[in-house]
Amino acid sequence: MPTYLSQQQVDHYYQKGYVHVPAVYTPEAVDRARELIEEDVATGGWTSAPHHDEGVTTDIYERMPELAEIVFNENYLRAMDDIFGKEAIVLAEPAIHRGRYYYWHKDSTFIDEQGEDYHWKKDFQAAMTVLYLQPNHPEFGGGITVVPETHTEPDFYHRIPKMSMVERGILKAQKIAGISHFDKLDKHPRLHQIQSEKGDLLVLDMRVDHKGTPAIKPVPYTKYGIMNIACTGEQTAERLRATLRRRSSGYYKNYLAKEPRTTPVLEKIGKEKGSTIWL
Repeated sequence: MPTYLSQQQVDHYYQKGYVHVPAVYTPEAVDRARELIEEDVATGGWTSAPHHDEGVTTDIYERMPELAEIVFNENYLRAMDDIFGKEAIVLAEPAIHRGRYYYWHKDSTFIDEQGEDYHWKKDFQAAMTVLYLQPNHPEFGGGITVVPETHTEPDFYHRIPKMSMVERGILKAQKIAGISHFDKLDKHPRLHQIQSEKGDLLVLDMRVDHKGTPAIKPVPYTKYGIMNIACTGEQTAERLRATLRRRSSGYYKNYLAKEPRTTPVLEKIGKEKGSTIWL
């Protein structure tokens, strides 16, 4: 039986491919997280990280141990145990995302891109967990829009880079006609903009289709998001770690691939709270 989430919340995750968990973090904790990040930016920490650009910085938990204590609080870790069982493992993404609004995607596409299929096996359970430091505002965005139940549907996105000129032409024509894969999701009858508030946690099955809720007006504050992966068991965690480190982008290839299994800060939190937190 779950100890932090309700059984209804756990069931919602497995049936719909996501769950919105309110008030995992106090408003004061979220404000403190934003303060830590903005202090880091002001003192040059953002741009001194081993891997960084305008939209992302790294080594966040070692550079800001207090941020790790905020993100991996008791509520978060208990929620992961409720969803993924006592064998739950958190794969920390030691990064902060700033001002990013991703279009439709699945977080598992990188696995399909590498010709793997372990994430479509019945025993695979893994999610991207998201803490946004602002509410999902109808005009400013800042959260996630999802199409529930698409976590059981095959991945489309990994096919795009391998498309022939003819296939790309067809896709372009479909976009012009408003009937592409992306248009269908934008018009999907189950389309749902998650009404997350500051301090809420979003838990998304890595295979569910979702996008960043876009801003339709100038945003009066900086949007920040902190993402981590949680999964069931060491076998799944090790496979995800290996596949992530084979990704071609600089963040994974040049930074994450060189990082150890865990760090002193994450190991300390895990031991204190009876959880397993890796990189």
